[in-house]
Amino acid sequence: MVELTLVEQQVALDQPGKLQYGAETLDCMVVQLSRKGAQVRFGGECQEGKLQEAKEVFLSIEGFGQLSCRVVDSDGDYADLRFQGDPETQDSVFQELLAQMGDDEGRRRYLRRSVLWPGTLKGGPGQMDCTILNMSLGGAKVALSQQHDCSGSVTLFGDRFDGLEATVMWQRGRVVGLQFKAEPAEIARILGDLLPAIKASA
Repeated sequence: MVELTLVEQQVALDQPGKLQYGAETLDCMVVQLSRKGAQVRFGGECQEGKLQEAKEVFLSIEGFGQLSCRVVDSDGDYADLRFQGDPETQDSVFQELLAQMGDDEGRRRYLRRSVLWPGTLKGGPGQMDCTILNMSLGGAKVALSQQHDCSGSVTLFGDRFDGLEATVMWQRGRVVGLQFKAEPAEIARILGDLLPAIKASA
């Protein structure tokens, strides 16, 4: 029997929020978000004992609303929160938050085509093997063969095209979102014969 493991999608944020428990209200930054909950960082003094004892806390995220949570762990000026509710509710909240915050998947400007092409991502002194998952005139999504933190400027190479310079826009585990530096017309010229639908969307 094959064992299936669900990889939890996590999104790195730097979003202002407030954490309320009892009569206390603390300003915080939402550092990380997942379907199950959030990690927050406090800007000032946090009464860690009282926070851990609280049976229910409320996380308010700027521009979204208030979420019922419980504290699963706290350490210094960080706390891990778990959203209340069943998995379907948690997933719904997560998707609404992504849409509200303008997640990259929700604001695509160009038609994306799914592919499964071998590639190489070069950045700084090293390079990583990857699988190109989809491509558009604006960028690409790739899955790294091994966990590696990516940031800044990189170059994406494929066995079907020469290097495309790009900027890392986001990373979730081994999956990385890239934005191409070249103009869409140039990308259309490079990829047009490989993916005609992309060229037609220019």
